[in-house]
Amino acid sequence: MKIYNKSISILALILVTSSVIFGQDWKPTDGKANFTIRMLGANVDGKFGNLKANVRFSGNDPSYISATVDASTLDTDNSLRNKHLKEKEEFFQVDKYPTLTLTSTQIGKTADGKYQGTFRLTIKDVTKIIKVPFTFSESGNQGVLKSDFVINRKSWNFGGNTLGMADNVKVSLLLNVVK
Repeated sequence: MKIYNKSISILALILVTSSVIFGQDWKPTDGKANFTIRMLGANVDGKFGNLKANVRFSGNDPSYISATVDASTLDTDNSLRNKHLKEKEEFFQVDKYPTLTLTSTQIGKTADGKYQGTFRLTIKDVTKIIKVPFTFSESGNQGVLKSDFVINRKSWNFGGNTLGMADNVKVSLLLNVVK
């Protein structure tokens, strides 16, 4: 009986230790995916809904992040512009390309305690590798990942030669997670 109890204790210790060493899955509770681009000298703000994400940790550090947004949820607070952006070939074509995806290939901690990830960003049928800085703050069983970065829309063949549209798009992501 002692050998049996000792075996169960060792097995329990291995299971607990392995979850700490090999990482934890955090469950996203909600998030935001926003963007800003200059158009004819004015900022155009937009957002996507239906953000779905997966986050894994190694110890206390994020080791993998993937996220998708539903392209049809695009909202710029202007129904005519939304329709144009969702339907036109040079923009999202949401019927043909229903999601935008961001998937990490590598994540590292920076000297200032923040993070830098290498991600594959797919918009329509174009995937590019980008560097994304982000922060992770934890309080108890809750955490927040935040990132602000800039992409050049032309790298994804996006927007064509639209008159007055800036090349750079500021992207802001926020993801709330719980253990």
